[in-house]
Amino acid sequence: MPRVVTLTTDFGTGSGYVAEMKGRLLSATAAFTLVDIAHDVPAHDIRAAAWLVGQACPAFPPGSLHIVVVDPGVGTTRRLIWVRVGDQEFLCPNNGVLSRVLDSFPDPVARTLHVAPGASATFHGRDVLAPAAVALLDGAKPESLGPPAGPLVRLQWPVPSENATGIHGEVVHVDAFGNLVTNLPADLWPHLAQAGRLRVGDHDVATVVRTYGDAPRGSLVALVGSQAAIEAAVVESSAAARLAAGVGTPVTIPRRRSP
Repeated sequence: MPRVVTLTTDFGTGSGYVAEMKGRLLSATAAFTLVDIAHDVPAHDIRAAAWLVGQACPAFPPGSLHIVVVDPGVGTTRRLIWVRVGDQEFLCPNNGVLSRVLDSFPDPVARTLHVAPGASATFHGRDVLAPAAVALLDGAKPESLGPPAGPLVRLQWPVPSENATGIHGEVVHVDAFGNLVTNLPADLWPHLAQAGRLRVGDHDVATVVRTYGDAPRGSLVALVGSQAAIEAAVVESSAAARLAAGVGTPVTIPRRRSP
């Protein structure tokens, strides 16, 4: 089976930069399957990239090679790295884009990539990461890419807290449907069901369901989503737009249901 190589960038879906990277990858002599995960990551948004990579990449077959280029620090002293995490491999900047993956799979093996003198200072995806991928596809050992890497950059994700008024968290991701994914884990479902509502900013989400189709179109609902976290949604519409909410908006499971 050909090896799978994926691309995740903030270049835009119609970008010539994506084509340039693919052109470099196609210089490999080994057969491989190229998959675009996304090229519409919000520009320079490392946190959004980390969420997407943590969601999508572990679903791929063992041995897949993931190239991630969301790199506002391109050309600076930030390092480029090869990382093996679990049964997946990554080529990316060491800027936090692997944060969620590293949280789920401990004990990564990482190496710092050599940057050739002729590499563009503004396009390391094309001139460093893609050639490193070609070398790996054609049989190079990771040890040939560069020396062992030191500590890997990890973004800090907010942690829920609890007090007399309830369990408090915040929105950590807004998906393409406008669903508000929180940092409240799925195992808090019994508390949500007992409370009968989720507070999102200044709004009460007072319909708690198992899945989106359990409420009429346009209903504002709270449920456990596919990322094993509690989320707020509007059936067939956008909770982000309805509630004017986004990443960082506070959420609370109240201690008890209001009369």
